Amino acid sequence: MVVPQPTGLISVLLDRTARIDERDDAAMDLEEYSGEHVVKALVDVASSPVEDELVLASAAESLGRILARDGGCPEDLLASLRPEAKRIAEEVLRASRQVE
Repeated sequence: MVVPQPTGLISVLLDRTARIDERDDAAMDLEEYSGEHVVKALVDVASSPVEDELVLASAAESLGRILARDGGCPEDLLASLRPEAKRIAEEVLRASRQVE
């Protein structure tokens, strides 16, 4: 059975038993998608106090790219992220504004 994207990527990202490199790849690949379910999955990872640093950073970067592309950045969403994830997402948002 083939799982449609981004559902498959989200399931890998949220699977804490999956290998770190697989979860990291899923976090990075999710930046190509939009939608509440994608943003929620990335926020869940980027706000988790026990998340692996590599996966956390990739989730925050993808989240920042999605927010920049889709034109929305709710402050409460950023405030819910771990400090290092918030910093990464904000850097991506700032960089995207400089390019536009």
